[in-house]
Amino acid sequence: MTTAPEKTAHPDVPAPDGPDTSALPAHARLLLALARPRLDAAHERLARSLADRNDLDWGAFLDAAARHKLLPLVGRHVFTNRLDRDREGLKGFPYGWVFTTSYLGNRVRNQALADDFGRVFRELGEAGVRHAVRKGFSLAEGEYGDPALRRINDVDLLVDRDDVPRAHEVLERLGYVQGKLAEDGEQVVPFSRKTQIFWRVNLSNQLPYRKAGNRPDVPEFNVDLCHDIFQKKSGVSAPARELLDRSVPAVLCGAPTWVPEPADRLLDLCSHLHKEATSLQFIEDSVDLQISKFLDVALVAAGYDEDVWRAFLLRVEGYEAGPIAYYALHFTAELYPDAVPPEVLAALRPEDTAYLDQYGTFDGQTARWALPFLGRLFDIGRGDDSERSNVPHD
Repeated sequence: MTTAPEKTAHPDVPAPDGPDTSALPAHARLLLALARPRLDAAHERLARSLADRNDLDWGAFLDAAARHKLLPLVGRHVFTNRLDRDREGLKGFPYGWVFTTSYLGNRVRNQALADDFGRVFRELGEAGVRHAVRKGFSLAEGEYGDPALRRINDVDLLVDRDDVPRAHEVLERLGYVQGKLAEDGEQVVPFSRKTQIFWRVNLSNQLPYRKAGNRPDVPEFNVDLCHDIFQKKSGVSAPARELLDRSVPAVLCGAPTWVPEPADRLLDLCSHLHKEATSLQFIEDSVDLQISKFLDVALVAAGYDEDVWRAFLLRVEGYEAGPIAYYALHFTAELYPDAVPPEVLAALRPEDTAYLDQYGTFDGQTARWALPFLGRLFDIGRGDDSERSNVPHD
């Protein structure tokens, strides 16, 4: 009895201009190839070549796509580019329905969120509460061009502290409570006194407002009121009042609202990325480094012209936020080299860049990563204390 010869692995299609991913496993390289709202011909060829490899671990790919909040985006590529079909001797994606169902399910989920958050925007405006939408739907309906592509968990709103009482009244009227979802998933219970004190001392946000979603795809609706785009421990402050004075009108979730003006918007994304990438809490939960966050920054940055970049650099200088902005744009440029002009990176680059490989500084436990950026991006054990380098760094 004879057996069919094992298929010989073919050489990969050359990767488009981008990071050197040759040291990464095939599933990681495939995810990076797909991590963009639309595939050009070069990235599609690369994706098909990688998907045909015998050593590609599809379980690891599914895990990575979910961890990096890119599963719906992958699903749209599978459908629109027919990646689940064999083509020119190359195997298609297996279990195509898993990916496309994630995309379609996220569309339904985000529509439910949009329906509720649209009411929040409308009623806050009618109550005279100035607010501006951060991240989330401003990106999904804007740069992504398809709300179903981006996984959205909540809505973050810039609100001046003086407007909190009126915002509180609006949110309570809409069924929101400051607390956490109970174990039964049917009600929201207030935060403990300890949590309330910690939040006031350490964070620039109000305690989250939540209400039960009572549906499998939306366990809860979550609204965060933010008073600054930087956290207190960062030593940098950009108060909501200042950003609201510069905000621009928009229509999101079918309702009139506002968004930060372009320079503020990118600085906000940089601050958010830096905070989560370097904070112990997010590292321990393995949500510190997510490709989706770098993609958010890249998509916004790629749409800027010289005038906006000039305004951005002045804004960064004014807030003395250079190290935070450079951190986010430096690593974004590693994944998406065309998104950030080299002259912008050069203008922001500090003399000492050793901090780029540090974490835990705002937690008072500064340490240095043992792995390079691309390696730790896909290291699923980095949230385990034993897997990290905890050598203090002065």
